[in-house]
Amino acid sequence: MHSPKPNLLFLFLLLSLLSCSDNKGKYIASQTINSNQGVSLDTLDLIYDGPQNFTLNYFPKTAVQAARVKACEIIQKDSTSNRVVRKIEFDQNGNIIKDENDFFSFWFEGTVRGTYKYLYNGNRKLKMIGIPQEDSKDSVMTVWKYNTQGLLYSRDAYQFAKRLKPGADPHLPDPSDYEKYPTWNKQETYRFSVTLDTVTVETFVEDKVVNDEKHRLLFDNSKRLKATSKFQNGSLIETISYIYEPNSITGFIQRTMNGGRKWTYKSKAVLNEKGEQIEKIVFNGDGTEKVKMIVAYNDNGTIKSIMHGNTVQEFMYSYY
Repeated sequence: MHSPKPNLLFLFLLLSLLSCSDNKGKYIASQTINSNQGVSLDTLDLIYDGPQNFTLNYFPKTAVQAARVKACEIIQKDSTSNRVVRKIEFDQNGNIIKDENDFFSFWFEGTVRGTYKYLYNGNRKLKMIGIPQEDSKDSVMTVWKYNTQGLLYSRDAYQFAKRLKPGADPHLPDPSDYEKYPTWNKQETYRFSVTLDTVTVETFVEDKVVNDEKHRLLFDNSKRLKATSKFQNGSLIETISYIYEPNSITGFIQRTMNGGRKWTYKSKAVLNEKGEQIEKIVFNGDGTEKVKMIVAYNDNGTIKSIMHGNTVQEFMYSYY
């Protein structure tokens, strides 16, 4: 169970957010950008998650909204423990408005800590403010900005911390080298644009481009995602191709690691008659199963439980 400390930190943090300014004295808020550049959220989902239901959606918005879910606690059980690892609150549109994680285990992605709150305009996510760890005084914020067509223009990442004073050595700073009070400091900006079949994601630090990613998408005759190619600063670093069969989607992934080593694996999502993911399997190079996740659903379409390895996660809901 969580201690009360995160809630006290959040109270201080939210009071600070209401009155805080960035370094130019302006309130930090989401903005509508007068630009033709931007990307749809559906296209971003294809880039990062693959075809619909290839990556598990823990809280499908349509099902959560229709069932009038107000909150969910996830109880994680294994051979040594039985405890609440995640608490989520929803608005009546099915959006997550608060997410508390106490070493919640994402399958094949590791664990996550922290408490995060979200602000929306309808279903459009505008801002996240969070504390990554219970014992952390530094806090994070993300601000999403959209263009006039409703496309995502950029995503800004901030940290609430004391800045180094001008001229201070960033490698061996003394306590006196920091400013007296913490402020919201922009760490990175991710800017999105689309040309033909390619999505470009540029990373800016202090208004300078430090990384340029291009994601090329290929679709089949049925307008399903067939393959993606990811280029980083001009070099091809990842390809994913998808094969569709009745009740399954298989992805073949090849990534180029640091040093040029190739990492290849196959992953398969098994779907039920409703199109919901009920299994996710990662295979060894010889085609044998490496790991498997099994998902069970309630009649209303929300997830009932997830099992992977010797870990079981049970979803307990409350309703409006």
